[in-house]
Amino acid sequence: MMVNEIIDYSNVILSQRDVNERCERHITHYYTVGKQLTVERIGTDEEKSKMHAFIDACRAWANSERPKVEDLYQILP
Repeated sequence: MMVNEIIDYSNVILSQRDVNERCERHITHYYTVGKQLTVERIGTDEEKSKMHAFIDACRAWANSERPKVEDLYQILP
């Protein structure tokens, strides 16, 4: 019988490649590439600002000295 486990990622050390891949997946979970292009082309200034702030926050996480996975998932659009 399989039991649902909560995995503690608080002590996981990620390679820069892992960090960048997780960041990209997190961004594209909320804003697919197609949606990003659409927002850039025809989105309102408010929609663009919201998307840019989210992407910038994710990038700041990826560029931090010791990014923790749990912190990334706290970043929401």
